[in-house]
Amino acid sequence: MSETDRRTTYIEKKKINALVDSLYSSMPATVINALIIAVVLWEVVPVQNITIWVLINTLFVLIRYGGLYLYRKGFKENDLRFWKTMLLLSFGIAGIIFGICGFILVNPHHPEYTVFIYFVCGGMLAGSLGSYHNHLPVFFTYSIGVFILPTIAIYTIRGAITTPMALLGIVFFMLLSLRARKMNQDLSDALSLRYDNNQLVINLNREKKHTEQLNARLMAKNHELQSLTRIDPLTQLKNRRYLFEVCAPAISKDMNALALEKSGFNRRAASPAHIECSGYGIFMMDIDKFKRVNDNYGHDSGDMILKQFSAIITKRVRDDDVVARLGGEEFLIILKNTKEKHLDRFAESLRMEIEKSIFHIADGRNISITSSMGYIFHPLFPAFPMEMNFDQIISLADKGLYHAKESGRNLCVKVVCNKSYTDDPDVAKTLASDTRRAMEKGDIYFRICAPSPETLLKKRNTGAKKPSGTKKISGTKKNIRDKISARD
Repeated sequence: MSETDRRTTYIEKKKINALVDSLYSSMPATVINALIIAVVLWEVVPVQNITIWVLINTLFVLIRYGGLYLYRKGFKENDLRFWKTMLLLSFGIAGIIFGICGFILVNPHHPEYTVFIYFVCGGMLAGSLGSYHNHLPVFFTYSIGVFILPTIAIYTIRGAITTPMALLGIVFFMLLSLRARKMNQDLSDALSLRYDNNQLVINLNREKKHTEQLNARLMAKNHELQSLTRIDPLTQLKNRRYLFEVCAPAISKDMNALALEKSGFNRRAASPAHIECSGYGIFMMDIDKFKRVNDNYGHDSGDMILKQFSAIITKRVRDDDVVARLGGEEFLIILKNTKEKHLDRFAESLRMEIEKSIFHIADGRNISITSSMGYIFHPLFPAFPMEMNFDQIISLADKGLYHAKESGRNLCVKVVCNKSYTDDPDVAKTLASDTRRAMEKGDIYFRICAPSPETLLKKRNTGAKKPSGTKKISGTKKNIRDKISARD
């Protein structure tokens, strides 16, 4: 169905509904006017004629009410033509039944009663203008019966009054017909405008829904692409971008909340600085002498080791912890909601598991590797969590890793501050603002996690340098990186 056909159907349906609605109030007027005529002419014309005419009008009104009931219950748009035909037929019959009064009730010897009947019929015509102008075929069909038939009957009397009255009635009918056409056209224009507005709203809602669906898909794709940019393609671990776009803001938010709690703004009860709090365990680790693996066995073997190494780490952490590959053979682990006292045990058990694992490489060969690790608890100053940011914590963990390398590899080194539990904000601020000077003074130092006896025996047999316990280092982060690269 074309748009024009849909608009036409909509207008026709609305007109018929308006017509049906008006019938509930207009049909009783037919019976009332018939009764008024009967009362006035009761002594003038035969009672039998009046009675039969009134009863027929009343009976047909009741029949039409039954038809309206069926219309309300069983109307379907496919039956629109049928109901239009039935309505038109019922109006034609109703007009004829009422208009026949001009032939059976008019008495030529009583012109005053003839004038009365004609005025009642004229009133019926004027009333139909207001009620039935929304459907011109119905208006003209009903008007011809209810007014033109009495006009013809009156004209045939050829009286001194009736003939001019009939001619004036024709003029009156033509004027009302023109008015009906104008009102019908205005209604059609209004309904057409309403249809266009409704269609505009429907189209806008459809486009809005479509746009929302497209936006949802686009957001899902963007989220997917964003997730892919935060994933290391080789190991499927998080990457550096994820750390600084997702983890860093989340950790900063947690530290700020902890700072509010410590300062009293969000505190339930006093929490002294020496009371151990939950925080983050930050572990920087890499594979010892990984460059030799690539040189001796090829980069394919190196990639295989990186994947297996990643799998071992992932199995050791919880689902909400973070494991990320920073690049090359360097990895970062973030343990959430943990205690500082648990870090040593986690670090050493992970190092030992890697040392004991067999790694499969190309050509069906197997090798063993070791790893080194530097780690730190965040917040380093529990009483002042915001004094040291995520970048500083990562940098200190990296220095711990370098210290592990310098001390013979296959070691876990913890970054420790001997003033971590200070209650003095100035002390914490001074240490955090210049970590190099703090390390030179020994306020921040490195403690090697005690290795297992098996590791010590293996190092002794291989002639590895014995760990020195603690060792202070200096230099910028770039220099430290250069030393590691040169050593590996």
